[in-house]
Amino acid sequence: MTKLVSANAGRPLGHAAFKSLAMGGIAALVLAIAAPAAFAQSVPALPEVEGPIGSSADDMQHPSRRGPTLGQDTPQAWPAYGEPEFHNYIEDEFFISGEANGAPYTTRIVVRRPADIDDFSGYASIETLHPAQSAQMWMATRVGGMMNGHAYIEVVNTPGLIGSLQAYNGERYAGLSIEGAVTEEGQTDPAQNEIIAQVAYLMQTANPLGDEWNVEHMVISGASATSRTAMNFMEQENGNAAYQMDDGSSLIDAMYVWDTNGPSQDVLDSVYDVPVIILATQTEWDDGTRTFPADSEDYRLYQVAGMPHLESREMYEAGWNECTLPIDNFMFNAMVFMGLDYMHGWLEEGQEPPMAERIEFEGDAENAAIVLDEHGNAAGGMRSPQVEVPWETFSTPNEGNFVCGLMGTATPLPDDQLAQMYPTPAEYAAQLVAQTSRLIDEGWFPPEYIFEISAEIERFASRGNTND
Repeated sequence: MTKLVSANAGRPLGHAAFKSLAMGGIAALVLAIAAPAAFAQSVPALPEVEGPIGSSADDMQHPSRRGPTLGQDTPQAWPAYGEPEFHNYIEDEFFISGEANGAPYTTRIVVRRPADIDDFSGYASIETLHPAQSAQMWMATRVGGMMNGHAYIEVVNTPGLIGSLQAYNGERYAGLSIEGAVTEEGQTDPAQNEIIAQVAYLMQTANPLGDEWNVEHMVISGASATSRTAMNFMEQENGNAAYQMDDGSSLIDAMYVWDTNGPSQDVLDSVYDVPVIILATQTEWDDGTRTFPADSEDYRLYQVAGMPHLESREMYEAGWNECTLPIDNFMFNAMVFMGLDYMHGWLEEGQEPPMAERIEFEGDAENAAIVLDEHGNAAGGMRSPQVEVPWETFSTPNEGNFVCGLMGTATPLPDDQLAQMYPTPAEYAAQLVAQTSRLIDEGWFPPEYIFEISAEIERFASRGNTND
């Protein structure tokens, strides 16, 4: 694997390298459009903070860092390299209190960050707790994020999820409530956005860990349901401009969400005023959507060929055993981190992310079929090592229960075809390493995830091909 590292000499592989770079800014990348005078802008109120709240065997903190996730059994252990302790990371839970939508609230936030301030990049993803009771952006990008010193802020901003916390540990979370969470049918709960705004402001100006931890780049994030929550915040009345920092700058510096097709072209053009990255999986365009906004100065859409809505490489206990078809084993987390890495470079270094090809369709009509390459994988889009050096065909959805419908499946190519493509496992490994090295050099695969390449080589070798 040394070839993969040496081939990418010069690209930062961790937070130490990032800290050697000059501090950049986002000013040149944000649209220089002043908010109309009619916009009702306000600096969010600072909530009161209690914590960090200790945890013990008799008083456990809700394990949103790893579920519980919809439909799963008790979570199995992550590999050591995926655990916070491996990267000298700390998880702090706080209770915050304030007023939202004219009524009091007390909720919790969780801050995941390096133990040493010298390792903090200044970049933070702020996301709301997913209805599946997990912090999706943290779970998907944590390995690369921890290697680079990024922080993750999880916010609980709905009564339903407070109920989930209380169901897990009723005594610990008994005092949490959101009284202002009332809305007319079909309308977004106004308390949700106000709580997000207050937490974002708190973490940038009066961080409960100390002012040296104040976030420099606040990126609102989410996946699937929480991607919609993030977009609701950006698309509220007056958009992101509804709230501002003390100096009049944006409260939220950028948005990166995945498991969605993102906003429409009209909404993107009229509302969004900061850099936006959308990472869309194959599940998203399998729904019949064929019209997507064009990339622009401050917008990128990455459609990842073969990628399903849900991850299975780590979360193999999440009910996948009920799926009828084989599970895909796609390099999901590496591709999600790729988007985060692009956004960090955009904000910190002023490095515009590359524009990727779009997925190819057999015409412009809704439900037009996806064009397939010679190995049966989707043509075009962002290409992972698995589709550049294929031994399987990736497709969506899987079959079975509701969760399976969000999964993908992978079908091995015929043995005779594989024998021609890769006469030995060593030949497959050589091709995979070479193509991954190229993707890293071109900025299409994160070097932090080269361990996935070793895992893929082992997976191919264990499929029964022993002609080495």
